[in-house]
Amino acid sequence: MSVFLSSEIPLQPNPAETGERCRLCGGGDFALHRQWDVGDYWNQTSIPLTLWACRDCELVMLWPVPTAEEYPGGGDWYSSQRVSKGRKYWFKTFRRRVQNKLIGTKTERFYKQCKQATSSGRFLDVGCGVGPLLELAAGDFDEVVGIEPSPIACEEVRKKGFRVFEGMLDEVEVEQDYYDLITMDAVIEHVLDPIATIRQLYDALAPGGYLGMVTVKLEGPTNRKRGGGWNGYRHGWHTILFTQDTLQQCLTKVGFEEVKRPRRARPFDDILILWGRKPL
Repeated sequence: MSVFLSSEIPLQPNPAETGERCRLCGGGDFALHRQWDVGDYWNQTSIPLTLWACRDCELVMLWPVPTAEEYPGGGDWYSSQRVSKGRKYWFKTFRRRVQNKLIGTKTERFYKQCKQATSSGRFLDVGCGVGPLLELAAGDFDEVVGIEPSPIACEEVRKKGFRVFEGMLDEVEVEQDYYDLITMDAVIEHVLDPIATIRQLYDALAPGGYLGMVTVKLEGPTNRKRGGGWNGYRHGWHTILFTQDTLQQCLTKVGFEEVKRPRRARPFDDILILWGRKPL
């Protein structure tokens, strides 16, 4: 499967027509990847959704990105107005329960990888949600901090006794050259500028510190099978979608050293877990 997919007439103008540039390579040549009109089962926003692929580096981006008013619940991921879309939801819930009992939750499995990188010092979880990763890290790290844009989620994190910056990463002031481990679990696909975001995290890490990112994998087996109904598109909510190559390019461009272990980028996985290390 190629990221250059669609032969349809675009529902939105090509980003190049308004001077938009690729967030990774700066290119200005885009091909339509996927689209969903207003009222489509997968589209909960009030505008047509279009994903565009850069013809130079193959990064895929949502453009235009809906405004907060065009999302249900004002764009808050924890709003009751946002509906979780998916196929065979009952089966997925059952399978997840069994899997959690046998091998641990998704968060617990990711934290095992975190401990392979480092398990002491200062820890920052970007997009911490209601704090499940913070709870795990609290037993190992000297300082555990979260960043979360949802006021609803931040309230829950504070109830658990953790410090949390409320807002988007570019809206808060985090310490520089400070953290030994920073994680982003299911966050990088929600940002508008991945290079700027990763650079902010690079600056917040102490020399030798690690950044671990988890994201859905474009061109993974389920994406190939489900096409436009792939739940990994999170239609309208995911603004940037990555293959293993484009995500690694982002890390390298910012200055991170490539990390061979831990990582999870197997051909038949639907999830990417890539790591970068800030040079000493």
